[in-house]
Amino acid sequence: MKRINSPSLTLALALALIPANVMADETTTTTPASTAAATTPASTAAATTPASTAAATTPASTAAATTALTSTIDHAAFDALLRAHVKGPRVDYAGFAKNAAFAKYIDAIGTFNPATLTSRADRLAFYINAYNALTISGVLKHLPGLKSVEAVYPDFGFFKRADFKVGGKAMSLNNLEHDIIRPEFKDPRVHAALNCASVSCPPLLAEAYVPTKVEAQLEKQMKAFVLDSARNQVDATKGVKLSMIFDWFSKDFKANGGVVTFMSKYLSTEQAATLSSSMTAGKVTYLPYDWNLNKL
Repeated sequence: MKRINSPSLTLALALALIPANVMADETTTTTPASTAAATTPASTAAATTPASTAAATTPASTAAATTALTSTIDHAAFDALLRAHVKGPRVDYAGFAKNAAFAKYIDAIGTFNPATLTSRADRLAFYINAYNALTISGVLKHLPGLKSVEAVYPDFGFFKRADFKVGGKAMSLNNLEHDIIRPEFKDPRVHAALNCASVSCPPLLAEAYVPTKVEAQLEKQMKAFVLDSARNQVDATKGVKLSMIFDWFSKDFKANGGVVTFMSKYLSTEQAATLSSSMTAGKVTYLPYDWNLNKL
């Protein structure tokens, strides 16, 4: 048999005689960077906190929507429009339709973040203005032929459809009134401030609500509403006929002493006595609600 003198072959034979477990230990100890990468591949690292999972937790669309929201809103433009186009209990809707500043204000309501408002007065003023402005905006979508908001969609859909945007969220007028304004503020005076674009609604205030005087504005509106003989009639001879608002939202008034106690703050002593006795005797009736558009 021919003798093997090749050094490389001799080395190969020597290595073959080394136990496998020793080889494994040596391999583990001297693991190169490339091997480490193979042990924990990039795909595995990505799977630990994948981009798709991060996106699902805070989706790009949500992040973009949050980023797009603003932290300030100016009611000055809306204030100027109200002063120019509200005439007593009537509204010049055409005046709002022709004004680009109104469209910008509606956009501002949609992109403003209400969570940045920390005081009750700030939030109350914002939401009342938002409700009234969006109601006007809703009316403008159906002019010039609109006769009544009741007829826009079946079953008062004008108030139920989420056709508006507030703080980046789709909302209906009912969402604003019944899910935010009423439960958060628990102030029945808002019923004299929220205008539903109808003849029997309390007239729209000819100025925007502002935090510094929202309390005085609400008080002014409610007093005017209670004493408005077209909407509430308290007469010792002719009897008591109230707006349906006092019936529909009786729970709101009950939480504030009841309709009699609440209204009496604004009535004369004689009227308050008449209201009290009529309510006790069950002789209070409610006026039919006129849903015709309150246009000028």
